[in-house]
Formats: sequence, C-alpha cells, structure tokens
Amino acid sequence: MKILKFTYFLLLTFCLAAFNVATEDKNSLFLEEEVNFSQEELGLASEIIKVLEDQHFTKKKFITLRNESFRIFTNNLDPNKSIFTLSDLEIITPTSQVNKLDVEKDIDIAYKIFNIYKERYVERHNYQTKILEILKQEDLNQERVIQRDRSDNKNEKSISNLQELWSDLILNDLIQLILNGNNLEEAKLKITKRQNNQFNFFQQTRSEDVFNLYANAITASFGPHTSYMSPQSSEDFDINMSLSLEGIGALLSSDGMYTTINSLVAGGPAEKSNTIKPKDKIISIGQEEEEELTDVVGWRIDDVVKLIRGPKGTKVRLEIIPASSLDESETKIIDITRNLVNLEDQAAEKDLIIIDREEEQIKIGVINLPAFYFDFTAYQKRDYDYRSSSKDVKKLIRELKKENIDGLILDLRNNGGGSLYEANSLAHLFLGRGTTVQIKNANGNIQSLGEKWGYQYYDGPLLVLVNKFSASASEILAGAIQDYDRGLVVGTDTFGKGTVQKVDDLSTGQIKLTESKFYRVTGSSTQHKGVTPDIHLPSVLELDEFGESQLEGALIHDVIIPTKYKDFKRVKSAKEYLVNKSSKRIMNSPLFLNLEQKKQWRNSQKVINLDLDIDKRRDRKSKTESELLALENSLREDLSLPLYMNYQEYLDDDSETESVDIDIQVLNESANILGDFIELSEGPIIAAYKGE
Repeated sequence: MKILKFTYFLLLTFCLAAFNVATEDKNSLFLEEEVNFSQEELGLASEIIKVLEDQHFTKKKFITLRNESFRIFTNNLDPNKSIFTLSDLEIITPTSQVNKLDVEKDIDIAYKIFNIYKERYVERHNYQTKILEILKQEDLNQERVIQRDRSDNKNEKSISNLQELWSDLILNDLIQLILNGNNLEEAKLKITKRQNNQFNFFQQTRSEDVFNLYANAITASFGPHTSYMSPQSSEDFDINMSLSLEGIGALLSSDGMYTTINSLVAGGPAEKSNTIKPKDKIISIGQEEEEELTDVVGWRIDDVVKLIRGPKGTKVRLEIIPASSLDESETKIIDITRNLVNLEDQAAEKDLIIIDREEEQIKIGVINLPAFYFDFTAYQKRDYDYRSSSKDVKKLIRELKKENIDGLILDLRNNGGGSLYEANSLAHLFLGRGTTVQIKNANGNIQSLGEKWGYQYYDGPLLVLVNKFSASASEILAGAIQDYDRGLVVGTDTFGKGTVQKVDDLSTGQIKLTESKFYRVTGSSTQHKGVTPDIHLPSVLELDEFGESQLEGALIHDVIIPTKYKDFKRVKSAKEYLVNKSSKRIMNSPLFLNLEQKKQWRNSQKVINLDLDIDKRRDRKSKTESELLALENSLREDLSLPLYMNYQEYLDDDSETESVDIDIQVLNESANILGDFIELSEGPIIAAYKGE
C-alpha cells in the first residue's frame, strides 16, 4: 500500500512541476501584495485588550491568554491543518519567553502568519487544480484512507506531506460527489467551479479582514460569547437584535469550509418549515427563479448570508447536508419562504391534552413558550397594552383555568432565552414571592433578582418541559421551579449558558463581552452544566454534541453561597414513583425503543477514517442505507404504517405522522407524567387550584 501511495504521489509531483510555472504569472500580483496592519488597527487592538482586561467577567490579563489567542487565530485560518507546516508557526514566540505584552509585535506576527497562509493557499489552489485535470476514473481506487476530522491533528512537518494531503482531499471530494449521483466529469466540473469561486473570494481579502480575524482570536481567548464587531458586523447585530431581518431566521457559523446552522430563531421561517435543523450544513443556495444553485462551500459567512437574505414572501432554495446524514454525499434540497421574524411569531400558545385513565379523564393544559419576549418600544411609548411573555402566559393560564385543567405543562423546548426580567416575572406566576436568580458581576458583587411581595397566580400541578436547546432565561426559570420544589422539570439536560453579555462601543466598531454570571438560589451556576431534569426523556439528538460545554473556552461551572428560598415540598417525595412509571411506558413504546436502537446504530457507524476507494465507499453506503431502512421499516411495521420500498422513498417522505413525531410523543409522555403526579396527589389540593 505504501509503494502504491508513493508512486501515485510522485506522478502528481512531476505533472505539477510544469503546471506551477504556467500559473505563476496568474497569481503573481496577488502574491506580491503583502497584507500589513495600520496604526489605527494597532491602536484598536490595544483598546480591545484593555476593555477586556478591565471589564470581562474573568478579570484575566491578556498575557496569560496570548498563546491561546494565537492558537485560535491559526486554527480559524487552517481548521483542517491543510495549510501550515509546523515550522511555519515557529515565528510565534511562546508566552513563557515573553517578558511583557507587546501588542505591536504580536499583531505583526499575526499578519506575517496570514501572509504565509496566503502564499500557501495559492500554492494549494494551483496544486489541486492540476490534480483535477489529470485525475482519471482508475485513480479513485486508492488503497489508503483520509481522516474524517483533522481538527485535532498536529500540523504536517513538510510541504510534501501537505501535498499528499491536498491530493487526498480532492479525491475525497470527487468520491463524495460521485456517490451523490454525479459522473466523474460532472464532479470535476463542480469542484473546479467551487475551487475558483473560493479563490476569487480569497483574492478580495483586505487588511481589515485579517484584523477582524486577529481581534476575534483575542476576544475568543476570553470566552465563546465574547467578540469584536466591525462597523458592518455591528449593523448586522443590530438587525438581528431588532428581529427585523428579512431572511429565514437562522443563526449561522462557519468552520472555514462549511456554513452550518448554529440555531434557529424561535418563530422564524426556518423553524416553522421544520425542514432544517441545528448542525445541518449549507453547501449551495439558489433563488426561487433560478434553476442552478450556487455552491457556497468555502465562502465567507457574510457572503453566504447575503444570498440567504431577501424580500419577504420570496423563496430561497438550500442544498444541505442534514446533521443526520450518514455521510457528506447525502444531501437534500429544501425551500424556505423568507419572512420577517415578528413578536407575534414568538408569542406563547396554549393547547389541551386529555389523558384517559381507568376511572377518569385528566385535562392537561400546555403553554408553549418559544422565547422570553418583551415589546420594549411599546412600553417606552407608555402603551400599556404592550406584548410580553409573562402577560401572555398569564392570559393563557386564565383561559386554561376556565377549561378546568388538572395540571399545566410549560413547554420551554428550543427556547433560547431572551429577557431576564420576563423570566423573573414568569417564575413568580408560579412561585409568588422570593428570589429567582443570583447574578454575580465581574467585580464579585452578587445581586438577587426576585420579588419581595406577590402571590401564585397558578398554584396547581406544574411540569416544565426542557431540552438541550433550552438556554439562558429558560434555565433560570426551570432551575427556580426545581429548586423551590414547585414543579417537575422533565426532558433532557439544558444548554448550560449561564452568562450575561453586554455590547460596548469602541473607537471603531463594538465589542460584546461577558460581564456577569447566573447562579441558582442553591448557589449552583447554570453555566456549563445547565439544569438536569428530574425525569429524563428520550431525545433524537446526540446530547454530547450540543451545549455550552461543547463551546471552546466556555467558562467553568462553579458555586456561590445559597440564598434563602421556600421549599414547596410538592414533588421530591414522588420522583422515584414517577420515574418508574415513565420508564415502564418508555420501555413499551415502539417509537422510543426504535429511537434508542437508531442512536446505538448511528454510534456504531461513526468512522474516523474514510476510504479513498470509491468501490469500498459505495459498498459501505449501500450497507448503511439498507440497515437504516430496515430500522425504519421495523418501526413502521410495529405502528401498522406502510413500509418504504427503498431508501430514497424514506428520504423523500416529509409526511411525518404524529405517531412517529418524537416531539409530540415527548409532550404526550410529559402529560402522562403529570397525570401520574395528579393521581398521586390528594383530592383537596386538586380542588383548591381549579377555581379562579
């Protein structure tokens, strides 16, 4: 195998020697112009560091984070370790050899690193372009593999090692496109177009782009929610905060190659479409009137956003690699109609679930709250009919009381937070008076947020439903309900975002930084760990792939002194009984059992290395598709649903029935848990809360 690999690589090296001479003139102008920083950018870097040292919650000196900032900077430039050699990065002097911080010297190093990157980027482009020209069908059966994820690798030792990697990357891209239905020439054409587009975008790189990368490496070394925003980025941030963005309502991130769905805006077009999920990768974009999609692999994220944005009512077509895909050759094209994300789209909604038990029917009210919203503009204008989540929930509870509900579920799944004061107001609908959350600022001062006076607007059996995307304010509310033993918290561990950010103006642009941290009344921070539910329910997600703990540099979980709070003594004594009852139902649920089987199967399919032999890849793809289809049809047979004739029919079927909708079944199981609790409760208590 080693001989075959060396022969193939040697052949490519000889072929490319002549090509590099021919293309040297094409890129010479771009290469001659070194990118350098300005005195204004030097001053701005110093300003950013001072603000962070003075105001960030961690109160760290940047000199202790200098190594980390350079690691982030080089990783952001070269996440897959396909550009820099180990020797390229030796110009970074380790902090241990630096007596004091020299911002000018460090920013000069950052720009020198970028200029190495620029030269090597062009070299890689030329090399891979020629590889595409000479590759033949028989070259797609190499007896070697490529790592699926190289982000944790060390940099290669030599240029020759990089060139081997460059050729392998092209081979892998070709194989993926061919497995997705293209022939060799079509695949080569698509990759050539993709490479040229990426190169054209790269040629537009300016000094301020390099500064933004370096400045955000500095801010990221303090934590994942701290960032520098250039004037253009600040404008985009303001648009997002006002929720007036005409687009699909999705927050994006980039790893330098793929643009990925980070999260969905509650009530936005993407969430409502139910066609796109977090961790989905966008590979091409088109408008409704266009037949051909534009490949955006390797594009800058702001340019991707420009293609997604557009007038409301128009459609954008996205080709995505679903997070659930078996490999990157499995793609899907979806249509989403653009719209404004309005307050009404995030408004709380009510529903009613009837549980049939042996002796009676139990009515469970459900309030779905996508976000903690507050119409601050209307409030400032003294419009006392302003919308807020707490006012809307209070109104819905009143309506549900009139329907004589026996218990209430507050559904906070996928609620990423919002107004802290709204979370506090909502908590007191169920708690009455008392502290909701403790807030510790950068100076160590601790403030309690709560109400000294108040009464419980709803005093009946309560269940709070959460998942991995319940974050921030959702965690404060769920944590308070749990700590007071006022109600059950059910679902999965929450996201774990227990920090507060603020935005300050700089001489140029703005800086967003972490200024304080949330703590529950018990003294435990919601940061990193989130809220652990009293009763765990199945999830379609691989939970260890999401959450604050997965963000690089996330602040740690810690504990402060607890504050005084009331113990309602409502549910603790019943938890063991409720867990056992729920577990039995889950064990007898075909859907939940099948979900667990699929998760175990998917874990068994995770591979570190990908074969660069198209026949082996095709065989593996066929085998995995057959196994997944068998799992899906096994469930459908148990539920007396029509079976899929083939894997493509399974992929194309968007008509998901309630019986196979995990979200609906999780809600139904939550209603059954609350029903169990109500049956266990004493009759006089039930009678007390049914009235107004």
